[in-house]
Amino acid sequence: MIKVFVVALCVLSASFSGAQAKQQKQLHFDLSKVGMVLDGEQICNDTNSRLQDIPSATMDQITAAGTQSVPVLIRMLADTHMARTKEPIFCYWPGMSISDIAFCLLTGLFQDIKGRTTVPGAGWTDILGPANASSWEQLHSFVKKNGVAALQAKWWRLWKKYGSQMEWDPKERCIKLKA
Repeated sequence: MIKVFVVALCVLSASFSGAQAKQQKQLHFDLSKVGMVLDGEQICNDTNSRLQDIPSATMDQITAAGTQSVPVLIRMLADTHMARTKEPIFCYWPGMSISDIAFCLLTGLFQDIKGRTTVPGAGWTDILGPANASSWEQLHSFVKKNGVAALQAKWWRLWKKYGSQMEWDPKERCIKLKA
């Protein structure tokens, strides 16, 4: 009787810890690996394409995660480490931090093929305000003035308001509100 109880306890314990491990395993993306690659070399994107339109293994992971990539990218806005790339992901951007790439990805994931914002408040100028400088200067000025926590707070508010209403649209390759 005791043996049966011990075996049952071990089986239950193993399945519970396995389920916990799966729940605790969080998504992680190596943002230094997104962007254009030509002849095996990463080059800067001068086409103003959305990053999800440029093939890469990392982008495949992000799009496969769909809406679940959003909280991961919001957390990555706090990562100020410089991305280790030969060139910036976007041309004319003087070096890019992981935070910079995460912000560009977030705004891009909420744009349809025609460049229209698909979730209210998720556009570049919705988050940062009107443009009066280059993209990188606008982003860095916002962070310098308000802090990265304010940037994250804006995204977290959007996520809280619309997260349950969002879905990945495979045709448009963007996150939209459910119809």
